[in-house]
Amino acid sequence: MGKIRVLPEVVASQVAAGEVVERPASVIKELMENSLDAGARSLEVEVRGAGIGLLRVTDDGSGMDREDALMALERHATSKIASAADLSSVLTMGFRGEALPSIASVSEFTMRTRRADAAVGTEAVVKGGRLVAVRDAGCAVGTTIEVKSLFYNVPARRKFLRSEATETAHLDRAVETVALAFPAVALHYLRDGRTIYRAASSSSLAGRVREIFGGEEADVLLEMPDTETGGIRVSGLVSRPGGTRGDRTRQFFFLNGRAVENVFLSTAVREAYRQMLEPGRHPAIVAHISMDPRAVDCNVHPAKREVRFRQGAAVRDALRGPIDSALREARAAWLRPVQAHVTSRLGSQPEIAPPAVVRGAHQPELPRPVLPEPVTSPVVTSAPTAEAGPAQPATTRIPPEEFRLVGALTRRYLLLEGAEGLVLLDQRAAHQRILFERLQRGVAGGAVASQRLLAPEVFELPARTHEVVADNLEVLASAGFGVEVFGGRSLKVEALPDFLAGRDPRRVLEDFAAACAETGARVHGAAADDAVRRAVTRLAVEADGARDEREQRALVAQLLACELPYCDPEGRPVMLQFSWRELDRKFGRA
Repeated sequence: MGKIRVLPEVVASQVAAGEVVERPASVIKELMENSLDAGARSLEVEVRGAGIGLLRVTDDGSGMDREDALMALERHATSKIASAADLSSVLTMGFRGEALPSIASVSEFTMRTRRADAAVGTEAVVKGGRLVAVRDAGCAVGTTIEVKSLFYNVPARRKFLRSEATETAHLDRAVETVALAFPAVALHYLRDGRTIYRAASSSSLAGRVREIFGGEEADVLLEMPDTETGGIRVSGLVSRPGGTRGDRTRQFFFLNGRAVENVFLSTAVREAYRQMLEPGRHPAIVAHISMDPRAVDCNVHPAKREVRFRQGAAVRDALRGPIDSALREARAAWLRPVQAHVTSRLGSQPEIAPPAVVRGAHQPELPRPVLPEPVTSPVVTSAPTAEAGPAQPATTRIPPEEFRLVGALTRRYLLLEGAEGLVLLDQRAAHQRILFERLQRGVAGGAVASQRLLAPEVFELPARTHEVVADNLEVLASAGFGVEVFGGRSLKVEALPDFLAGRDPRRVLEDFAAACAETGARVHGAAADDAVRRAVTRLAVEADGARDEREQRALVAQLLACELPYCDPEGRPVMLQFSWRELDRKFGRA
């Protein structure tokens, strides 16, 4: 007798359920997507007992007649596609025809549905994959599906479910995802008899976010400009650099309305927020992407979550552009009222002197920070020659407006007073940001001013260090270094960037080489930022900070001239703001 046999239909459905119905949240997702495909404009979702007791979805969609209702319970029965060719242009949420029979095979399943042109509806009852009743039912236009006792006949699956709190969190996520994918669809979500939220139909994604997550989370989001690049349209919301989280639970990507995951999408976010995030922190994003369905394969996994792009790099770039624009506008808006508006306690307007001339190659490291040039001249466009001497930027006055310098705290922090509250500034982090952007400009090919040493310095370096420096002579030259190979393992240093005036050339090159070696001997592409970031960590001024008011004001002015003044190269904050309202609340005066 043969050993190979055809599985009974009920067993085949339970096997399929293992892929489609992973947990209660999978059921809610499939039922809600079917409702959306039916044209629903309003959904009511109710769960009890973390979805094991009850899962119910009610919609006002097109509904079904009796014949279609019974056909929908058959495996591979669908109205979404008719041929294999249709898989290349799927625009509906579902298309496999597996969800309903799979769910019905592992639960007590009841479906009530009615079309608008029918006098009565149809009720179908399925228990463990077996149809037990079909009858007329009085019900509203649309469809209601109830799923009770999920996995009652598959105890092994039920045993592997997580705690009630974990399964509830997955249910919440599934409902939130649909709510953000279709803000125009009204949604009422009930859990264990309590309304979690009742979100009205909205044309505003920001409004929907506010209804789902609350005002505090909505307030940290920025609107991305609606952008179309190469047939790929992107819109949505992203968080300000300070509005990050310790997990990725607030990252949502929607492709033609479907929630998806893809490495190119997460890479776009990571690259856009480069240098802005502390380790372990993640930005929030709700991104809606529209593109030709023929350029994406959504038939990768039964859950339809993972997708493959024909041109992944194009999708990544199309998403990163609007994120960059939103962050750039946020930076400009943040800096606009405070750019270079730093005054002393008395409101005086001291002049900022030009940077000091290097006094000698063997000068010991200065015990105070060496400040870059004033705000109005953040980059000297050409390195000075030995005959011309160091660059001398014009004297600049800082207008007395928004911010007032209160003073220094423990030689490490500066305290500023503004119209909206107090700002605490970390001086060392500020120096790291200023130094990083100066070095980064050089690595990227921008002009950086250098100052010649009074006498060139020649010294030997270890073989590996010498090799790294020799491989990056062009990069060092762009960053303001005057270095050349002087035979064997020797180097001759004739100039340093002006903002490293007074530093030991050997120590500077050793630190820079060590930073480059950690990312690869030759600095280029994305590795350049990493190398510069590590170099700044080693080169950062470790001294107490600005000594007097002039240096303190100059430091703040130079920080505000940076592209990203509110975080250091590692993404840690440079400034913390305490609003007057927050201070009043702490003192019980709110």
